[in-house]
Order: sequence, then structure tokens, then C-alpha cells
Amino acid sequence: MEQNKNFERQFQVKAYFVFGVAMYIFFYRLISNSMLAQMDRPPFVFGETETVYKLFLLTGIPQFLTSNSFIAALTDISLLIITVTFLMKFKRIFAIIFSILVLNYFLTYNIVTGHHYHGLAGLLVITIPFWFKSEERFNFAWEAVRYYFLYIFASAAMWKIFRGSAFYQDQLSDILKSQQINLLLQNPDIFRAHIAEYLIAHTGISHVILLINVLLQLTFAVGFFT
Repeated sequence: MEQNKNFERQFQVKAYFVFGVAMYIFFYRLISNSMLAQMDRPPFVFGETETVYKLFLLTGIPQFLTSNSFIAALTDISLLIITVTFLMKFKRIFAIIFSILVLNYFLTYNIVTGHHYHGLAGLLVITIPFWFKSEERFNFAWEAVRYYFLYIFASAAMWKIFRGSAFYQDQLSDILKSQQINLLLQNPDIFRAHIAEYLIAHTGISHVILLINVLLQLTFAVGFFT
């Protein structure tokens, strides 16, 4: 009985942390004008070559979710409602629905923008353990996610090192030029735009930041031995 209570407490603490971070992420995306209701009925003119995105487009789901401002807004609000409901009830069905909603948003956003943004992949993966209520299955899924994240960060560092991009001084500057072009053109006066401009112009500083990032990512490899 005591073991079950300890697991319930751990489950709830992890749930509050994960879904609390999720609420922060989507609030940040809301103020960054990146939610479905803020996409203003996109025409879907971008060509997709990856099978997953092609199949998702064929379902008509992204077109439906963004075709009407009310539907788009309702979908956005559903993310908040499902998150709060899960944190109140701790029923796995709400965690599953949340993951499905995040996946829909994730794929739709990438198709609309024509850029395969990977930032939400971690949020999507870390919600999977909450699909399981039993202690054994939850812990197994939680450990699997842990190793998945270790692999992502460690392999990202090694990829930069082996490809040589970590030693190319203009690497971060060039990345910012390609990924922050919309920010620089549409909101050039905000703080984030000023930071991007500064790092683009000062390649020496941006390169040091890149190297620090690579070293931090590489430290995740230690997790495989702990």
C-alpha cells in the first residue's frame, strides 16, 4: 500500500512538471503568434517530400483545423482544457488526447510554415509515459524516454563534431539567418530580434555560444553510464 502511495506521489509530481512546462510552451507560442488560430487560414502551398507529412495532408486534418478561425481557436483552447483536466483527474485518456492534439498541432505547424521545426518532439515523447497507469509500465516508459533524450542530445553533439560544423565560425550565424528571417522581417524591434541581429553580426561570439552548446549536449552521454 505504501509503495502504491509513493508511486502515486511520484506520478503526480512528474505530471505537474511535464504538463506545467507544456502550458508554458504553448503560452509562449501564443504570444509568439504561432498557434493555429493565428495562422489565418494558410493555403498549404508548400510541397512535402516526407511520407508522414504527405499522409497527414491526405487525411485533410490540417486543412480542416485551419480552415475556420473558430475551429482553429477551439483546437488551441482544447490543449489548455485537456491539460488542466488531466492534472485534475490524472486519467490516462486525457494524456492520450493531449498527445494526439500536440501531434496534430506539431505536424500542422510544420506544414504551414514549410519548415520542419523539431522543438515540440520532446514534449510529444515525454507525455507518452502518462498513457500508462500501472507503476511497472509507467516506469519502463519513463526510462525509455530518458534514454531517448540522452541519445538526442549526445548524438546532436557528435553529429556537429564529426561533420565539422562545430568548428565553422559562421555556423550559428548562418542558422539564425535562415531560421529567424520571419522574426527579423516582421518584428525587428523586439528583444529577440535584437539578440539574433547581434549574434549574426558578431560571428566570434555566436561561435563560442555554439561550442558551449556542443559541450553541454555532449555531457548527456554520461547519462548512459549512470
